[in-house]
Amino acid sequence: MTEHTHFGKLASANPFRLSDAAIFAASLAVGAGLCFALQSPTEFLFRLSGVAAVSLLLLYPEFALAAYVVIGDVKGNESVASLLPVDLTLALGAVLLAGMVLNLLRKRRPLSPPPVYFLFIALVAMMTASLFYAPVFPAALDKLGRFLTVTGIIIVAPFFVLTTPAAMKRFLIGFGIASFAICAWSLSSLGSHHRLVSPSDNTIGLGHIACALFVLIWLGLISRHSFPRRVVAYPLLGVAAVALVGSASRGSAIACALVVIVSVACNRRLLLDLACLLGLSVAAIPFIDIPRASIAYLSTLVRSQSVGDLLNFRADLLEYGWKLLQQHPLIGAGLAGFRYLSPNPTLYKWPHNIFLEIACELGIPALLLALAIFGCAIREAIRQVRDRLSPYASLSQIVAALLLVGLVNSVNTGNINSDRATWLFVSLVFVVHALLVNQPDTAHILVPALTRT
Repeated sequence: MTEHTHFGKLASANPFRLSDAAIFAASLAVGAGLCFALQSPTEFLFRLSGVAAVSLLLLYPEFALAAYVVIGDVKGNESVASLLPVDLTLALGAVLLAGMVLNLLRKRRPLSPPPVYFLFIALVAMMTASLFYAPVFPAALDKLGRFLTVTGIIIVAPFFVLTTPAAMKRFLIGFGIASFAICAWSLSSLGSHHRLVSPSDNTIGLGHIACALFVLIWLGLISRHSFPRRVVAYPLLGVAAVALVGSASRGSAIACALVVIVSVACNRRLLLDLACLLGLSVAAIPFIDIPRASIAYLSTLVRSQSVGDLLNFRADLLEYGWKLLQQHPLIGAGLAGFRYLSPNPTLYKWPHNIFLEIACELGIPALLLALAIFGCAIREAIRQVRDRLSPYASLSQIVAALLLVGLVNSVNTGNINSDRATWLFVSLVFVVHALLVNQPDTAHILVPALTRT
């Protein structure tokens, strides 16, 4: 066999290896050429590391997607924001789009979104139409632009990026590592008088991240190993739990509790882990020094004597959103109408409920579209979890639990653009469905099924 023939067989056996290497080498060459023009060795090394990181994100855009989900809870820190002269969300979004294009150039076929996703087109059409009667046109246009770009990427990208089980696994690992780093950073504030926060000084954002990390560790690590191995993962789970309690994010705490209850009901052997974790938590509380403000705020879940006391300021927001919906039931008040028609635009920014926000700003027909999208995702998640013979059972359980977390968050806080993780969790359910339909022969890459009673 000649050397030329041997080389040709190697290339045909793995047609993507050379293209990946070429992309990585070209990115490094261009970046290194630019960096060598700098005078400072420190700046050269910093920028060269940045070029290498961007090259890695281009080759594996699933890591860029994982970083895109959490970047909002990091970039508020001044030291992080100063790393680039542009907004980090926009920078990561550009890298993610470039990675999607490279996947297409490498002939990696995207997964097919479900037919229900055509409802997003109708929803965007309603948003566009509402610009003509929105109370403040620039604010409405800005909100629409953000949904089409910043939020739209998180809805569409999974179908272009997570096209194989291995890519999905890398995404979950990257998301878990980034979330763990944020939670571990927040623990540096233990012993203070204030609730724990993310690097962007956000308690609710930290709660969302800690809850998602808890779900990944609970279903992705603890549920799939024998008991001695599961114990090794307890410290990781403890970091997520302490960050969650320290943030005092009540919605995330409720979502986390629901996931644990449902998973234990489906997998009885997790009862032992739950009992051990509760015992360790009781023993560790005196030494952890969780801020009293966190404990006090979480205790309102059981101390509140009425729904109004429990919701606090959110009760006023929900009441105002309901009144606005009654005044404009068919076409809504227009994008950003909740804020700019309210008696106090500084405080009344959004109703902290995505469904009420869509209803009062775009009308009941738009609400029905949103409910149909979420309803189809819930039905698909339940169908996947009930299929115990599925080769993707463990992955289905993880994305179903994340969807539950996103649903709780969507009715408790955030708006259609700030709560991007919820839209991502909806897409992940349909991505797993597409993997089941398109690539059943690669199921051995995933971890074994978790649903053992």
